[in-house]
Amino acid sequence: MNILYLINFAGKAGTEKYVLNLMHILSERGETCHLAYNVPGQLSETISAEGFPCFRFDMSAKNALSAAKKLAGYCRANAVDVIHAQYPMENVIAILSKRFYRSVKVVYTAHLTIYQNMKWKILNRIVTPFDHRVIAVCRQGADILAANGVKKDRIRVICNGIEPSGERVYDRSFAREFGVPDETFVMSIMARYSPEKGLPFLLASLAKLRRKTQKPFVCFIAGDKGEEFDDIAVMITNSGLGDCVIQLGFRRDTDRMLKSSDLYLNTSSSEAMSFAILEAMNAGVPLVVTDVGGNPDLAVKNTVCGEAVKFGDSDAFSDAMLELMENDALRSEYSANALKKVSEEFDLRKLASDVFEAYK
Repeated sequence: MNILYLINFAGKAGTEKYVLNLMHILSERGETCHLAYNVPGQLSETISAEGFPCFRFDMSAKNALSAAKKLAGYCRANAVDVIHAQYPMENVIAILSKRFYRSVKVVYTAHLTIYQNMKWKILNRIVTPFDHRVIAVCRQGADILAANGVKKDRIRVICNGIEPSGERVYDRSFAREFGVPDETFVMSIMARYSPEKGLPFLLASLAKLRRKTQKPFVCFIAGDKGEEFDDIAVMITNSGLGDCVIQLGFRRDTDRMLKSSDLYLNTSSSEAMSFAILEAMNAGVPLVVTDVGGNPDLAVKNTVCGEAVKFGDSDAFSDAMLELMENDALRSEYSANALKKVSEEFDLRKLASDVFEAYK
């Protein structure tokens, strides 16, 4: 099967990991995978270096029809069977391309759990009946898709996945590099500095935690220096957290950070199925997360490996952190459960097979 993955910005976030994983696994199984994109980034550089066929073209909204024609031309020339679009605008362009190359199927994965405006709801009612499948990466995402006007009989829930590690490797060397003593409780979070990641909520929760315990702790924040980076730095200082919150910026060694961590945090106000949380679970790190999107599926549904707390409730979030800081036995139980859950429910290769079945 010839499969083309369509994404506007071929960067380095969770969606790009999703695409890269699928391209690697399905190409290993003998399928031919292509990448089409507009804005280059880490994903397009990686895919190009690995020898996958790539196609760059303008897919801005104002040039949607022109983009659809170019996409259809590429698909016809390369006998593409399936276009797998990653976001709403990409899906519109992919569906429009069927006007010029009718034999291609379009599959769309919704990576966002947001309620769209009326314009998009109307557009979804027009466009999504022409999708072969619409993939939601969590249960809440499927409900939101339906509320956004996506045709219900097209929706399938297929969660994100990761290659199971099978073991907890605890290594404090990363924390030691930042002068963190071994007796300090280490927490970590991987998040862009953007509003939906809830970093002010994180700091409010950490400030309350400090008032509730004498035990020393530190929290690493790993993520690109986005629009809120400087504001968060000021908030850290003003909250008196300068000695226990470390802004790392973008890191390529987050696996080492997770091995040094006693607890993983997610404070997002909006989240679909977080690859960062999956990576933490795969490292055997217990969770305290907000109860949005796919977070409860990961932390508390079926096998419990953490706590899910209402976004904005800094008292409850700090209490959840404190409980796991003080309860070694519960932390150990959640660690084992996280590894087990990844293996049983979020094995990347099984989920890639489910996506491939959605193409048929």
